[in-house]
Amino acid sequence: MRRVLFAYLALGLLLAPMPLLNVLQAESAAVVALAAYFISGGAAVRAFGTTSRSVWWVMARQEAALLVPLGVLLLAQLWAPSCPLGQGLLFYVLFPGVTVVFAVALAYLLQGLPVARPGWILCGLGLLLAVGGPLYDLGLHPQFYTYNHVFGGVLGPIYDEQLAVRPGLFAFRGLTLLWALLALLVGHRLRGRGPRWAPPACALVLGTGYVFAGPLGINTTAASLQDHLGGHTRTTHFDLYYDSTQVDAAAAADLAAAHEAKYDWVRRQLNLEPDAKGPRIQSYIYPTPDVKGRLTGARTTSVSPVWLDAPQVHLLRDRVSQSLGHELAHVVSRPYGLPGLRASWAPGLVEGWAVALEPPSPGPSPDDLVRTAAQSDTTTTLTTEAEAVAQRLTPWGFWTGRGAVSYATMGSFVRYLLDRHGPAQLKRVYAWGDFEAVYGQSLSTLAAGWASHLRRAPAVSRGAHDVVARRFTRPSLFETACPHHVPPARRHYQTAQRAAQRRDTTEMVRFLRKALRAQPHYAAAHEALARHRLAQRRPNAVWRQVDTLSRTARTVPLQVAQADAAVLRGEPDTARALYAGARAQTPGHAHDLQARLALRDAIAARPSIIRVLTSGAAPATQARRLAGMSPRGTRVRAWEAVRWMDASQYHRALALWRRLEGPVRIDRPRGWHRAWELQHAAWGTKAALRENSGAVARRWATRAERRARVLGDDERASLFEWWKRRALDAGVEPQAAQRRSPSANHVSRLLVEAHARFDGSSRCETDPVSIPNGPRGW
Repeated sequence: MRRVLFAYLALGLLLAPMPLLNVLQAESAAVVALAAYFISGGAAVRAFGTTSRSVWWVMARQEAALLVPLGVLLLAQLWAPSCPLGQGLLFYVLFPGVTVVFAVALAYLLQGLPVARPGWILCGLGLLLAVGGPLYDLGLHPQFYTYNHVFGGVLGPIYDEQLAVRPGLFAFRGLTLLWALLALLVGHRLRGRGPRWAPPACALVLGTGYVFAGPLGINTTAASLQDHLGGHTRTTHFDLYYDSTQVDAAAAADLAAAHEAKYDWVRRQLNLEPDAKGPRIQSYIYPTPDVKGRLTGARTTSVSPVWLDAPQVHLLRDRVSQSLGHELAHVVSRPYGLPGLRASWAPGLVEGWAVALEPPSPGPSPDDLVRTAAQSDTTTTLTTEAEAVAQRLTPWGFWTGRGAVSYATMGSFVRYLLDRHGPAQLKRVYAWGDFEAVYGQSLSTLAAGWASHLRRAPAVSRGAHDVVARRFTRPSLFETACPHHVPPARRHYQTAQRAAQRRDTTEMVRFLRKALRAQPHYAAAHEALARHRLAQRRPNAVWRQVDTLSRTARTVPLQVAQADAAVLRGEPDTARALYAGARAQTPGHAHDLQARLALRDAIAARPSIIRVLTSGAAPATQARRLAGMSPRGTRVRAWEAVRWMDASQYHRALALWRRLEGPVRIDRPRGWHRAWELQHAAWGTKAALRENSGAVARRWATRAERRARVLGDDERASLFEWWKRRALDAGVEPQAAQRRSPSANHVSRLLVEAHARFDGSSRCETDPVSIPNGPRGW
């Protein structure tokens, strides 16, 4: 036991200084379990070969030895006391605790068999299981978790802050214990003990468990995903699968058009010809993080498992606009990756490739973000960033850095290579990252050229500083003192979301209140509660709710809710001041949201319109109510058009956009009117493209591009330029077959989507057929 205790002490001291692994969580428990298999198994082989101790005595001693690394990991509570100790102990029992039982039982069996070197056999079996299990799970199934008899399991992608603890984990570790029991029973029989029927009975139970691996949650197949989601739309290149209770026929067609548009953009960047005969791409679109985590193990991370035979992407419905182009770039990279893996060995190239090939967005470009970060941060320069490129190519250097920084830096660098040297060389360098062989220059020389390129264009977009301040300062998972910790307020809020999806508003409000008791300034809960009160026609309650918060705690959605309450209270001037304040705090690239605020400002004297917009009814219902109002006027028609856009009823919206002029109030600043003109063109272009009205879309996009160039908004000008090219192809846009399904209840969408739309990482208007519309009710 001295060797065992020394090995565990060395393991604990090795983990102590390592970020992420030095606190009691799933990752550290998996590492301890991996080591414990070989440590306890090797010690058990020696014990059974030299002493007559019972298997239970050996097992108890090996389990007790696990207290040594546990004690070291518990020391993290001194500097991270908020870590969920109960969850960490659960993982420690499930991972190393169960693995030690498995290893000792296997050692007991091997020592009863007539084999030479049982210790080596035990080690070989451990390596086979530790490597073969993930290869089987992740190589054959569209899932992002793997459970393992040796190290316990990996519960999801590294970017998921909240772990998806699925029932399959407990079922699989139960199978591990059954394997241990079978080994013990066979070992007893080899020694002439125990009933003969016991091993076959145990084997029968084990076989039953593997037969029902899918229903138990141990594996996820593509067929099971498609059955759970229910909805299916087919296009030229895609099979889209989505929740048929959450996505109606119009929304499905909108999603289909977005997929084809972005896929076309990515392929054109690489000079790839359209290929309708290539393998079809499966796109799985999940309604909520809970559903996505339960089915795949990845709650929020958008993923494209390029290693699978069938190309596919997995996204949340609320993140399609933000992530679809990025994931499709991963899909297109498959032919240029390493054999079998279909990706580069360098994560920096993998993600840099995807960022560089994303379709245009009105948000700051990666070049602008890198330049802004270098100008505003005294700890770095463009020269420093160029020197760090080699480090960001490596797995450790990329994943331990801050995600937004790594993505923007490598996206900017890869885009420089694409623009400067063309796509052919980028395709060749992708797999191995041998820059000198492909480009004839060392990586350091290429990086220095990239830094010089950034210096020659010092001007940056207006919104870059805000994005850098908001996203580049977010710590990575390796910098977080307590990874995967879900505060009580957030847990209550998630329960409220689930209640809203069930249309149980009483339960929803109860848990929102619990969230606010746990964290009085929790913005997401305040926003959802305020929207619910507005839908109930309780503007005074909303006013008091927001008025009790400090200025810094009043987010943009809360300011809008208070402004809506002021309109309903008959205080239009107060409402206009609040709308203006909210607009000033909205990110500069969130043009859609800014235009909606301008429209709200324009109807501040019409409480009847605000009642419709905050009613919680479906967008199409709101549009019909607005159409029946009198007097109607241009401002009401503008809101009617916006609501038809939200409902994906583009033919109705297009007819209105073509007749509208400028509903922004005359006395507002000139910037408001310029912004309205561009957003009016954006909405009109989107509707025209969706309806294959190429001439109308081209006319709007051309005028808007010219106007954006004059205003110096190069990102948005690039977006309109892309839309203009899309307009040329609008007449041949493939028509997707839709499966008609009922639309989702609007109250649940309000709570689920409102916070996500204002997530700091969100992008707006990333394509002409999938412009995000802001929180429902806006």
